[in-house]
Amino acid sequence: YADVSLYDVTLTAPAEMVVAATGATLSVEAHDDGTATWRFASGPARDVNIVLSAEYEVARREVDGIMVNSYYLPEDAEGGQAVLDFAAEALRIFGQRFGPYPYTELDVVATPTSAAGIEYPGLVVIAERLYDDGNHLEWVVAHEVAHQWWYNVVGNDQVDEPWLDEALVQYVTSLYWEDRYGKAVADHARQNLFWDRYEQVRKEGRDRAVAGPVASFEVEDYGPIVYAKGPLFFHHLRELVGDLVFDDILRAYFQQHRYKIATPESFLAVAEKVSGRDLGALYQQWILTASVP
Repeated sequence: YADVSLYDVTLTAPAEMVVAATGATLSVEAHDDGTATWRFASGPARDVNIVLSAEYEVARREVDGIMVNSYYLPEDAEGGQAVLDFAAEALRIFGQRFGPYPYTELDVVATPTSAAGIEYPGLVVIAERLYDDGNHLEWVVAHEVAHQWWYNVVGNDQVDEPWLDEALVQYVTSLYWEDRYGKAVADHARQNLFWDRYEQVRKEGRDRAVAGPVASFEVEDYGPIVYAKGPLFFHHLRELVGDLVFDDILRAYFQQHRYKIATPESFLAVAEKVSGRDLGALYQQWILTASVP
């Protein structure tokens, strides 16, 4: 994980490439040898990603002055348009809930990644195989867009404390569902993706603390613990303090850690200050304890 930096990146590649990158394109210069040179510059960012293909098609939409770009392969045109809609709505919803998106562009790019999606500053990649998988595709896109707030603007140690961004992002993805489709639909998603997955792990005797570095997890347990049990901490926090205070906690956390490195302790400090409650028992129960009653 990294502190934020300002990046000025120059890339020379075959001129026919369609290039998506962290930051804004400042210039493109064609050369006689069939190549071109792109120059990109970023605002404060944790790292940089560049994705390019001669096959990409691009769909665009402006949301509150931000250009959302969906890069997809020709055979995935329908999915590419759907991704544009999902990303644009996620950008709008999260911007209203947490604070402003920090850049002028957001790129969502289809790639052959083995992961469902991966976040980078101003750019997220989505697995090509998901482009005909409706609900799963929408969840993954909204999840990765949410990382622009939690991982990028608010940084954390993703290797040793992965739950702090991943579990939070998983929970706020359910808030996207709630804002867009209603509470009943969101509750159904939370039941399937959080409660049911976690209950299965408990039944199999594989429950463990959410806290811990990535390397401390068995491969089959990382998802159910960090992405299912972890969000339940935020769900119970919300139930304890109420919707309005929970929203205030996330906005304060965003503002106070903007372009900084957050820790579990600093999140808890913000949550306790905003709510006026001692949250140690809740944190102990859902994050530090191996089994929840």
